[in-house]
Amino acid sequence: MSDFFKLQEIDKKLHEITARITFMNLNPINLEAEQEQVKKDPDYNPQFKYSPLAFDPDKMLENLDEIDRHDSPLGWELELKKRNFQDKAEMFANRGEKKFSIYSKKAYGMPTNATLKKAAEFLTLESDKEEKTISAKKALHIINSEFIHYGFPYTLAERKMSATASVLASQRKLYLKEGYYLSPNYVKRLIVHEIGTHVLRAENGRNQPFRIFMQGFPNYLVTEEGLAAYNEERFGLLLKENLKNYAARAIAVKMAQEGSFSKVYNHLRNFFSDSWSFRLAARVKRGLIDTSKPGGVTRDYSYIEGYLKVKEYFAKAEEEKRYAEALRTLYVGKIGIEQIHVLKDVPGLVPPKYLPKNQTFKSLLSF
Repeated sequence: MSDFFKLQEIDKKLHEITARITFMNLNPINLEAEQEQVKKDPDYNPQFKYSPLAFDPDKMLENLDEIDRHDSPLGWELELKKRNFQDKAEMFANRGEKKFSIYSKKAYGMPTNATLKKAAEFLTLESDKEEKTISAKKALHIINSEFIHYGFPYTLAERKMSATASVLASQRKLYLKEGYYLSPNYVKRLIVHEIGTHVLRAENGRNQPFRIFMQGFPNYLVTEEGLAAYNEERFGLLLKENLKNYAARAIAVKMAQEGSFSKVYNHLRNFFSDSWSFRLAARVKRGLIDTSKPGGVTRDYSYIEGYLKVKEYFAKAEEEKRYAEALRTLYVGKIGIEQIHVLKDVPGLVPPKYLPKNQTFKSLLSF
């Protein structure tokens, strides 16, 4: 068997074994009830409950352990991806336990001191007030026109969930919070953030000979979310409030690892409404049952840290007069800036078919 097919076999096994992992399993099912308790007592620490896992983490770990390693640049990335999934499987297996936070930090990392320092500056920005006039139902209609423009067969629907929006690019599904109202700017940002970044990178990755380009390279998330925030800014949609919110997530991640929910929540109340402070604090304390204990999931820092890294990446590209090339490189699939050097050694790699362009966002002008 040639090296190309050996790599494809490893890549295929990795995808098949981990396809059932879903971050939805970290969303508490009693979030609304616990929020009511916090409204009554700001010092109350929620006791989260979770739905059963959609997969068997022990079986997944067993199957992942059987995957061979290939001695090549892409082979090493696949090995790192396998290890990353092992950490995630352990993380899910330890929901509610002390080890959950240990594996979360292994799987997603923690914000750097430089990121936290910059986040503290952004946290003092004034808040922009946006009137929420567009229903989730109307927003889905607007967003769907963008999918039609690209020719992507996505399923769009309202759904009961804590997040405002959720995109499952691998399954070609997009959900908005049921009965929720959104501001016009938010809907535009959603199109640029979700479709112009996450969906386009996933669809370009789908065209590559290896599924890792669609599923995501190890630790690609910082670049992924950073590029999404950068695109929001590039299209003039990143408000001070949005930047402040991304910054708060990193600070909340750091605080959550050291203290209780109530400590995070009451700190955030100095900068946001009670309801938004609850939402931010709940995001970083997911994975715990008793949120009075330190720990939680750490992935939320990726937005602001990624934004800073991607801005630096494109600033350098502009100085070297290779901006277009730098943009195309990040759109070959769901890769991180750290993996760009690997691309030259990937057999069968094809140029990205879909790139975000001003003229493609026709639906932004429709409301």
